[in-house]
Amino acid sequence: MSKSPLAPHLQRRERRVLTDDVADSIREAILSGRLKGGDRLIEDELAESLNVSRGPIRQAIFRLEQEGLVVHETHRGATVARVSVEDAAEIYSLRRALEALAVTSACERATEVDFAPLEAILTLFQSVPRASMTRRRVAELDIDFHDALFRAAHHGRLYRAWEALRSQIFVFLLLRDGLPNDYLVSWYRDHARLLQLVKDRDKAAAAACIEEHIGGAYERLEAHMAERDTLQIEAG
Repeated sequence: MSKSPLAPHLQRRERRVLTDDVADSIREAILSGRLKGGDRLIEDELAESLNVSRGPIRQAIFRLEQEGLVVHETHRGATVARVSVEDAAEIYSLRRALEALAVTSACERATEVDFAPLEAILTLFQSVPRASMTRRRVAELDIDFHDALFRAAHHGRLYRAWEALRSQIFVFLLLRDGLPNDYLVSWYRDHARLLQLVKDRDKAAAAACIEEHIGGAYERLEAHMAERDTLQIEAG
């Protein structure tokens, strides 16, 4: 039996709900790249590493399956999902639709209380020294910003649909070209513009802005994955 690479890397966090704790630990190992596509998730090893029973492990793996980070493969059990071109196309086509609904709903329903966390994220971005602003940190802020935008839409089912995609989108952002090369400048500019359009209640302009924003992200991702697949073919 092959050994999971997880055991040396996980540290248990103190959380109120044990399944949340376990899911957070495994998710972080995947998002950080310590666990890679195709790696097996062996329940006994995970339980021993995190000092929990197999019940929370099984529940956490099921949750990560729902997020698209884990799949069940025949004869292998649970493994970390591999990202394919088809996955990216499906996820980003759905993301486009969800984000368009989020911004138009936010234009109609958001309050000043909803705008506060969005403005705080922009302020935080500006306050971090450029030398310390890694792609991973920008990706985290990006997810936080869009999460706050979905909350500002006040649409419960829409937010739950976004939650199902959020971790997968974060994986895409961590890829080499998941962010534009000028992200230290363009990230703030683009998100500040989007927030202002929502505050202005300009639904048409906000929808066009988010379409351009998500479309550009997908084009970069598509180009990166095509290059990756070409290199894999040449190497194999």
